[in-house]
Amino acid sequence: MDSQTLQTIIVALIIGAAALFVGRKFYRTFAAARKPKGSGCGSDCGCGPAE
Repeated sequence: MDSQTLQTIIVALIIGAAALFVGRKFYRTFAAARKPKGSGCGSDCGCGPAE
C-alpha cells in the first residue's frame, strides 16, 4: 500500500465521520421539531383531551 492510497483512506474516514456528525445533528434537530409539544401537565388535571 503506497502513501497516496493511505492518505486517501484517511481523508475518506475523516469526511465520513464529519458527514455522520452533521447528519446526526440534523436528525436531532428535525426530530425535536416534529415531537408533539405537550402542555406540561398530567392527563388527570382536566386540561387534556376529553375522553
